[in-house]
Amino acid sequence: MRGFVTTDARLLHVPVGVRMGLDACDAAHGGLHGAADVLEHEDGFLRQFADVPLPEVITRGLGQRWHTETLSFKLHPGGPGIDAAIDCAVDLHNRMGTWNVDDVEEVLVEGSLYTMYAARKAEPYLDGPRTPIGALVLTTPYPVATALLTGHLSIHDFTAPAVGETHRWDLAEKVRLVHDREMTRTLMRGDAPFGEALRQAGDRSHAWLRHFGGQDLVDLTGTVGAPLDDFTESAKPTPARVSVRLKGGRFHTQQHSIPRGGIGPALRSNHQKLVAEKFLEAGGPDTVVTAWPDLVDMSPSQLGRLIESALAD
Repeated sequence: MRGFVTTDARLLHVPVGVRMGLDACDAAHGGLHGAADVLEHEDGFLRQFADVPLPEVITRGLGQRWHTETLSFKLHPGGPGIDAAIDCAVDLHNRMGTWNVDDVEEVLVEGSLYTMYAARKAEPYLDGPRTPIGALVLTTPYPVATALLTGHLSIHDFTAPAVGETHRWDLAEKVRLVHDREMTRTLMRGDAPFGEALRQAGDRSHAWLRHFGGQDLVDLTGTVGAPLDDFTESAKPTPARVSVRLKGGRFHTQQHSIPRGGIGPALRSNHQKLVAEKFLEAGGPDTVVTAWPDLVDMSPSQLGRLIESALAD
């Protein structure tokens, strides 16, 4: 965790894995063989990496149930569980009118155990503007304060000069994070990121729930029902509520259950627009956004040129 949070190692762990996967495909094409039961074997992948191995899930609904239908998009930089809080802060910025940091008595962020867990992981590494980026994106006060002040949150907010602005940290000092039990219940009983896994595990999930949040979490989650037959109507509730109390008694509050970009009705109806906006904000060219809807009809060479355009400096 220390290497992941305090260094640039996280820049490598995804591309290295992708490169290894592509090398494995080339090796298989060249005749190299792996173990056919490497996933489910008692000394295999699931036993090594899963807290609760569920080998029967590997083929459940194979060919009929598509996990890609649960795919969500992170529209803001930030750690797990804080997306909805950032959305709340952006909404509040847009409707609170004129104010400054000195006007604020307190910013209360209510969230699930997921949000609290990420905050605890980041806490030992917090050091104001000198906080490593890996920890800063996991915590709640600075991202919420920044979104509340500016109305957005981007990668530029985690580097100089923005990260050194005193008023952001003054407001972050007034942010208080508290656990909301009903939000945790909603989180655990939703489809993603936990609910369907708990359904598939059944009573076997209790050991993991106790490890994550104690017996209280087992009781709070309750019976989650049977696994879903498909994910066409699935949702990812990771709720949060942000309340701003101003001097003089003014009070503003906003709540989101499913963050923007999280799988659910809003993403299903607005998927392409949301992803295109993020791509353009990150510096992607308009030509790629225009061409991408024709992806299904592209030849390999056309696709190659499009990817090169998307990744070009």
